[in-house]
Amino acid sequence: MINENSILVRLVMMIDLIAEPEPVKRGRGKPKIYSEKLIIKALIIMIVRRLYSAYSLLTFLKQDDVVIKQLRELLQENNKFPTRRTWERRLKQLPDNLPGLIGHFGRYLSDLLKPW
Repeated sequence: MINENSILVRLVMMIDLIAEPEPVKRGRGKPKIYSEKLIIKALIIMIVRRLYSAYSLLTFLKQDDVVIKQLRELLQENNKFPTRRTWERRLKQLPDNLPGLIGHFGRYLSDLLKPW
């Protein structure tokens, strides 16, 4: 039997193909363990599945389904899955970082597709 990934899984996997944005000078506090790509992957899942909080994302990812298991594996870095508090904190910071990330991913896609 051919195992074909769902559209959502393929969309999340595409984020791994895009180069990581240049790191900004780090402020005070602990360094970030999880990359911006991981947070963007979670944001894509939340938008497509219409999930509005970190709690709803984690509840969605607890389901026992093949597609959701694949998504759960894609949302791990170094075999670690972020805690609820990490999701809440990073998603709360996302509006400040989002314009730069959208610009980075848009430039990457325009270089890749070369529409003109």
